[in-house]
Amino acid sequence: MPTFRYRLKTAEGSVVDSTITADSRQNALAEIRRMSDGVLLGIEETGAGRDQQKALPVSKRARSRGGRIKTADLTTLFRQIAVSVNAGVSLREALEAILEDLEHARLRKIVQQVCDRLHEGASFSLALAEHPTVFPRVCIALIRAAEEAGTMAETLEEMATTMEKSDALARKIKSIMAYPIFVAGFFVLVLIIMTVFILPQFQDIFDDWDAKLPALTVTVFALNKFMLNHAVAELVILLIAIGSFMAWKRSPRGRKDWDRLMLRTPAIGPVVQQICLARFCKYLSMMVRGGVPITSALEISATVAGNRIIEERLLVAREQIMLGSDIASALARQGDLFPRLLVRMVSIGETSGRLPIVLDKVAETYESRVEASIATATALLEPVIIVFFGGLILMFVMAVYLPVFSTASSVK
Repeated sequence: MPTFRYRLKTAEGSVVDSTITADSRQNALAEIRRMSDGVLLGIEETGAGRDQQKALPVSKRARSRGGRIKTADLTTLFRQIAVSVNAGVSLREALEAILEDLEHARLRKIVQQVCDRLHEGASFSLALAEHPTVFPRVCIALIRAAEEAGTMAETLEEMATTMEKSDALARKIKSIMAYPIFVAGFFVLVLIIMTVFILPQFQDIFDDWDAKLPALTVTVFALNKFMLNHAVAELVILLIAIGSFMAWKRSPRGRKDWDRLMLRTPAIGPVVQQICLARFCKYLSMMVRGGVPITSALEISATVAGNRIIEERLLVAREQIMLGSDIASALARQGDLFPRLLVRMVSIGETSGRLPIVLDKVAETYESRVEASIATATALLEPVIIVFFGGLILMFVMAVYLPVFSTASSVK
């Protein structure tokens, strides 16, 4: 009979390491919950069973080629599975039925591979884990916990709802920013047309006049001529700069420095922090409710927060929790990255035993703050964009018409 080693934090705050013998991991979890009402920090199978479990994933399968799989595609898939399983259909039959109607070619291929692994006897979570670029770690952890607790339909439904909310927030932010981006793009297009087509024609006309031009006109025409004469070099420099920036940003050090810069930038930093904390609270709540051990839940939710600096501090807090600290105190020791509101609410949730509910409320609070902040920033950004680009266009217009006015006055 397999033996499981587990770590438990008791209601008094002490950490207990022990072992338990059970037929399966699910029975081991049920027995641990029956014996104690503490918080399970971790559990793993010891001996040969553990080696066999580790050998099951085999190797990461080759990535399927095709279009990008969006969050909405996964949300629809999980919700369809939840409805089928809730209606009494087996998981394998549900996947095979859904497979017939899948329109996304790449997702259909991956779901077919998952069905094949289920036929071979692998668990659903293990089959999904072979496609880490498609299915997030948080989804795999929740499904693994649902398999152990027998709550697959409820977990898939909640997971789909949470992913929908996160995707809706991202779409709302994009829709709010769409108008300022359109206005800025329109003005840039007007400036390019004036620089390439209009200003050179007027410059040729004024050169034929052989008249003394105002200082503003001379300066604008000189800059415009320089830009056109060195357009190829400027384009090459721009491409090199963009490529270098993207390469730096994708490197481990560059990503970390960029995330730190985002948090420290005035006006932008608080919004980025709130977005990351809302995502962290939402997924941590879902995993705690789904029965994922708190240390694993913290580790996974830290990776989905979306900021390396916050992720590092969450992992430090996780280590402190494993040593016996409560969650609120561990977060409070990480500085101002975790506001007092979050720490206080987590403390209330731990004390009352309603941590998932409290985390959901905190996530909703931060999401509403993010929407309000972005809406306010957008309202202020629009006139700034209009004034800035309008000023540039006005300068070009004045550079063109000032010689006309001066010439007309001299003729009179």
